[in-house]
Amino acid sequence: MKAIMKTDRGPGNVELRDIEVPKIKPDEVLVEVKFTGICGTDIHIYHDLAFYTPPVVLGHEYSGVIVEKGSDVDGFEKGDCVTSPATIPCGQCLMCRTNRANRCLGEEKRILGAHKANGTFAKYVAVPKMILHKIPEKLSLQEASVAELVACVVRAAFERVSVEPGDVVAVLGPGPMGLLTVQAARIAGAKQIILTGVSADKERFSVAKEFGADVIIDVEKENPVEVVKNLTEGLGADVVFEASGSSAARKQAFEMVRRCGKVGLLGLTGKPTDINLDSIVEGELDVKGSWGTVWTSWKRTLNLLSSGLIRVSPLISAKLPLEKWQDGFKLMEERKALKVLLIPS
Repeated sequence: MKAIMKTDRGPGNVELRDIEVPKIKPDEVLVEVKFTGICGTDIHIYHDLAFYTPPVVLGHEYSGVIVEKGSDVDGFEKGDCVTSPATIPCGQCLMCRTNRANRCLGEEKRILGAHKANGTFAKYVAVPKMILHKIPEKLSLQEASVAELVACVVRAAFERVSVEPGDVVAVLGPGPMGLLTVQAARIAGAKQIILTGVSADKERFSVAKEFGADVIIDVEKENPVEVVKNLTEGLGADVVFEASGSSAARKQAFEMVRRCGKVGLLGLTGKPTDINLDSIVEGELDVKGSWGTVWTSWKRTLNLLSSGLIRVSPLISAKLPLEKWQDGFKLMEERKALKVLLIPS
């Protein structure tokens, strides 16, 4: 079968190769991948800017159909439509035993498309039963392939940094994660949702309005901190989500949140940010990071997607055959697409 592999360390070193179809273990199923999304992590691995252990087939956002199951697998059958998170936890460490499997500490931990487990940029992928989720009948395979990204936002907005009804919420960054956070804030009952971005994000601003953003701030034309303060009678936003991975936006998050407010950090900058932490003490701020997903965030995500409360179709900018993966990476890197799906054949 054809597969997109990171063959060695260093920038680049990604190519389309012919490899064997995976042989499943007793606790695994073989999934025929129908759609698989290009994630920022895949691009970071391409540029040698993220954790990975080569050689490895890339990809971890996917939907597919079970075509074979191991002898120890129950609760799933051939023909079931499934998806899953990327992390395959050890199941034994402190993190796993306290519903924090996303931060598993075990040496046995594997990560689809990155670490000790080939990913979904291929026709078939082997997936352990322990991380599988059935796709609800009302949810299409195309939409379900974006569920992992949605689950990350659900984890942040409902489980880590909860939005309360009536809150003023600021979301910094109109990428896929930021746009999904806008939807999550609306579902949670936010009174006003403010989104920030740059002039090049004009098309993304339109999607944000469709998803429920009340105020759009172009940070190249207006000072976002001043705008937020003016909109809130000088108080600041009740909740600020930094979803862009920009150091400048991260600083702004701490400047535009109100005293005793909440800051959720979803984006990674890849470098230190110069922030005066005294503001956290003096403002009694509740600051939380959010990384990946846990079982509860997946349960909520699939319910929200199948009910239509969270919509992902407007985020899907392009669908390409697996062989055109380079075009997909380019679209994402040049910010000409929000989400590109690859279709193995």
